[in-house]
Amino acid sequence: MDTLTTDQSPDFPGRPGRSLGDSDPLHVAGAGTLGISILVGSLTILFLSSLIAFVFYRSGFLKSISISLPDGLWLSTLILLVSSVTMHLAKKNITHDHDRTCSHWLTATLALGVAFLAMQVVNWLALNGQLDQTQHAVSAISWVGQSRLGGLSRADAAVVERHVLLVAFYMFTVLHALHVIAGLIPLGVVNVKAYKGRYSRNYHPGIRYINIYWHFLDAIWLVIFVTLLLTF
Repeated sequence: MDTLTTDQSPDFPGRPGRSLGDSDPLHVAGAGTLGISILVGSLTILFLSSLIAFVFYRSGFLKSISISLPDGLWLSTLILLVSSVTMHLAKKNITHDHDRTCSHWLTATLALGVAFLAMQVVNWLALNGQLDQTQHAVSAISWVGQSRLGGLSRADAAVVERHVLLVAFYMFTVLHALHVIAGLIPLGVVNVKAYKGRYSRNYHPGIRYINIYWHFLDAIWLVIFVTLLLTF
């Protein structure tokens, strides 16, 4: 159980009370906190192992191969960093029983999350033309373009490796974006509950869980962004 009830609200018998006194039901860390911790830990392993494998694979590429990342990635990163600040302020306000102010900060976080995704779409479109070109070039490579030793010529290898970089860019950014979308759904639910006054300083498990998950999204994006900057 994630809830230790010290007193029940007359407004909501058997449920967390809306009154904001010291007799509110007290939420303690339990299965829910453990569950979100396991989820975040598992996703961290997924992202980091994929990034490490990519960096190792990238080290074998031609040194001259590189791709200019969209400038919009900097704006995306800034938006996500600001959203972590608003999420922190939301949690801070609910611990002081400012549930309406908490809802406002959650709404800001939700809007920033959507803005981040919109900016990522702009970034994807910026490199979409290059991805199409390399895809056609890779498809056009035939045995004629290979060396007598059976391997790809240096020119063909450069085309393939450039294509791999572009695919890796989409793989990491889209994978992260999917997890952002997965976070926006419960964030919306938590926001509605906060607006209705369902949380107090003693009882706010939903805000605690989404706070952990959102900061994870921010941290893992910084790792992805730095990796892209160093390897592209």
